[in-house]
Amino acid sequence: MRRRLTTTLLSIGLAGILALSGAPVATAAPEGDGSYDKWAWFKDTYWIVPQNGIFSVLHSAETKEFSVIRGQTVFHITDYFNGYWTGSVVVKVTKAQVPSCQTVLGQVTPEGDVFMTMYDATTGLVRNNPTGSMVKVKGKWTMVNQMTSPAGSDGTSTMSHWAYMLQSKKGDRTFASLPFAKQSIPEFMSACPAGPMINRP
Repeated sequence: MRRRLTTTLLSIGLAGILALSGAPVATAAPEGDGSYDKWAWFKDTYWIVPQNGIFSVLHSAETKEFSVIRGQTVFHITDYFNGYWTGSVVVKVTKAQVPSCQTVLGQVTPEGDVFMTMYDATTGLVRNNPTGSMVKVKGKWTMVNQMTSPAGSDGTSTMSHWAYMLQSKKGDRTFASLPFAKQSIPEFMSACPAGPMINRP
């Protein structure tokens, strides 16, 4: 009993000394919901393919040939929650620049690893699963993505592409005139539906 009382008095005395000295006293941190917001700034951002990334390689199942084509892809990230993000994706390739409308569910880990599932905006079917990572270049975040997806009317050909995708903001030169497409981002995105939101419980 005497030993327990002595220990208690010592603990109280130590706490008093720390308080008088101005040293911080450790307290239990309140428990959160377990989510993290490191990449929460993704929400309502636009990501584009820079000039040096507009090239893709098309494989024709008919001719068995590989050919270089050009195009532009723009992401508009519309929502974010706990490393998950959703948005609209518009792709235009070749001179015809017929828009391909997609929605995306992306995942980004605290370390910056990226995985995406692209869905056809009309049918809801999965189109492809790009992968990537967040990498800083000259002090700015880039999303280094790569993928191979079915291409052509029958889907038997494939298109492979990678790029350091860059964020584009209002006032940027690329926001007013996209590489390859020569359209503003609002004009480029206008043919496709807006991106979805994430329903919270």
